[in-house]
Amino acid sequence: MNAVATSPRPFAEHAPDDVARALRDAFGDARVEDIAPLRGGRSGALLLTFVVAGDAWVLRRPDPTRPMHRERADRQIACMRIASERGLSPPLRHVDVASGITIEAKVEGTPLRRSALESGRIDQLAGMLRRLHYGPPFPPALDVAAIARHFDQEIRRRGAPGLPESILQTLSDVSLATRRFAESAPCHNDLNPGNFLDTGERIYLVDWETACAGDPFVDLGQLGVFTFVTPESRLDLLERYLGRTPTPLDRARHTLAHALALAFYAAGFHFASIASGATPGIAAPLPIPELLAKLGRGAASSDVVASSLLHEMRATIESDAYAASRRLVG
Repeated sequence: MNAVATSPRPFAEHAPDDVARALRDAFGDARVEDIAPLRGGRSGALLLTFVVAGDAWVLRRPDPTRPMHRERADRQIACMRIASERGLSPPLRHVDVASGITIEAKVEGTPLRRSALESGRIDQLAGMLRRLHYGPPFPPALDVAAIARHFDQEIRRRGAPGLPESILQTLSDVSLATRRFAESAPCHNDLNPGNFLDTGERIYLVDWETACAGDPFVDLGQLGVFTFVTPESRLDLLERYLGRTPTPLDRARHTLAHALALAFYAAGFHFASIASGATPGIAAPLPIPELLAKLGRGAASSDVVASSLLHEMRATIESDAYAASRRLVG
């Protein structure tokens, strides 16, 4: 896939049939150039970037061997359609429902960086989240706690010890306390910096694989893991998102969502470290600012990230604020 193709016909000789068909359906006989793979997440999806008539596009083909492939693809397409129509994700050019293939405009942007978020930009980000959460409903699916439990099952299936018990307990406790807010809004459910494209003028969301009907405070909580990393900045985002002073219940939900998000990402990086052959739990945890600096340089391994987030999660659930939030919400 590294070779450049000059037309759909030569490329079709090397591409999966459904990819070649999607390109023909979307662009007809137009010249397709500069085809190259894109690095994706851990879903196994095929990602290709290419140019047609001077415009750059991204094709995503989900892995058909994954469990529940059809349900995943249908839900992701439904969420992407809504997000694209509302200007939350790049414009969607083509959808092949049978294969789950999507083609969207390639937006040149950078991952979300806290250093670039001045006051007006934070308001823009908060407004984007409101537009998502108050938009047309998304279909239901597994919530982030269920996804993390799936990680635990996959780890055990590989013959390794499962997730740390404190992660599973936090997921269970917070999910139980906030169950009345579940499926109350359309949510992205994976707001890590890499799933943002910041053009300097607009902020887009990408990778809608975990999107579904959910608790909007989970999205806010996830932003607090890698981007709004201080209590003061998280409260500032919450106030801008709500457009008012948060109530005690708002603050409590936000605290619990932060703990849930830490548990979710700690579980994900724990699973990634197992998949890479590392032994999680050995690496010394880093303070979050130091961890983020290493992540920014690409110098933090999965086991270091998992250990650091687990340490931060444990500090959060042992705090007085967390205990008070549990009492108020649950």
